[in-house]
Amino acid sequence: MDLADMFTHGLAFMIGALSLYFTAYTKAKGTNKALKEDIQSLEKAKQEIISKYASELESVKKEHQLDIDKRKYQYEDKRMQFAKFFRLIDEFNATCNSVFVKRFPPMHQRLLAGMLSDCVEASNQSLLDFNAEIMQLFNELNEDQLKVVHESNSIRLVATPQLDASLDQLELHVASSFNDTVAMLRFMGTPEYLLDKSTITPYQTKLTEGGNQVLSSREALRAQMKLELNEI
Repeated sequence: MDLADMFTHGLAFMIGALSLYFTAYTKAKGTNKALKEDIQSLEKAKQEIISKYASELESVKKEHQLDIDKRKYQYEDKRMQFAKFFRLIDEFNATCNSVFVKRFPPMHQRLLAGMLSDCVEASNQSLLDFNAEIMQLFNELNEDQLKVVHESNSIRLVATPQLDASLDQLELHVASSFNDTVAMLRFMGTPEYLLDKSTITPYQTKLTEGGNQVLSSREALRAQMKLELNEI
């Protein structure tokens, strides 16, 4: 084989080798490009999924926060209503106690002084004054009771059936106790009581029983209110 043939064969070998190389390179490049495109496609899909779920998570968080804010508002609103209601009840009880402890005894003393007077006109006037003062006390007590009833009506707008029933029970006992108080005060201005103080005993017993019923229903209502606040 001469030099020309050797050169030709060598050149043909190099061309073949280069051809194989470029073929393999082109194929590998195509594969790499396809792989890169696949990776880019997967990355894009991943980012879309991340974005989608991030948006959904943000939406859920907002809804959750709105629900928390709503529950917080409901809790505070009910808590304030309940606190106001019990404050009015306490004020009503304080007024009733004040009637017996502070206001009624002087009124009754003036009545006794007039009734024991030898002057008929003074005796009659003392009875008229006593009845007028008693009516004033009744009106004041009734106003305080109406405040309690009005506030309970506001609570009923958002009350459960259980709380509604507890309010009914308390209102019934408060009204009954109020009527017992009125009856007792009226009786204490009668001649029968002035002649025999022991005749007041049935009224005192009934008033005590009514007071215990008020306290019992009051505590039942408080327990129901606490339960409903905890469930918000």
